[in-house]
Amino acid sequence: MVDPITWRRFQFRVLFLVVSAIVIFGQLLPLNTAPAAVQLLDPETGELTREGGSYFNLPGPDLLFCLTAAFLFRRPRWAPVVLIVLVHLLADVLFLRPLGLWAAVSLLAYEFLRRQSNTGAEISVPLEVAMVIGTFAATVLANSVFYLVFAVPHPSVGVSVLHILTTAVAYPFVIALVHFILRVRRASARELDSDGVIG
Repeated sequence: MVDPITWRRFQFRVLFLVVSAIVIFGQLLPLNTAPAAVQLLDPETGELTREGGSYFNLPGPDLLFCLTAAFLFRRPRWAPVVLIVLVHLLADVLFLRPLGLWAAVSLLAYEFLRRQSNTGAEISVPLEVAMVIGTFAATVLANSVFYLVFAVPHPSVGVSVLHILTTAVAYPFVIALVHFILRVRRASARELDSDGVIG
């Protein structure tokens, strides 16, 4: 007979995979239908004119990072390293990013957040938001440094800052989704494992 705690942990690990897949494939949808900028030759003046692409493209939040961080602060064992690496490698492939770079850098950030959640101290939501966004900003910075070192094309500083800001705005909403919809909530003191780690 399967231990109820083990079975519940398995169910929520599957839930993490499913929601992560929804986030990844949702970000692949062509939501921006504005035409790309093109250069045309004016038949009267013979000069090149730019058409389209005059809209402002705001970078979206990193919902996958938000989802993983929210799981780690509530039930770190429901988002094990293997699942995190698998999901982020899939995202690297589908988003055409350098394979493994963001997965490796973000994994360091996740393990830092996991340690904070395993201290047993009560962490308020504002402190959690500040820790996650600060960690995310450091991760984006480290990722940009690797891009510069290996001469890989990367977003500008302004785009990176906007990406961090939109992620900061989105994270409280992800917390609400994880808590109220997915029912992933912080463990109480009586739910600590024998080694003192919440399951």
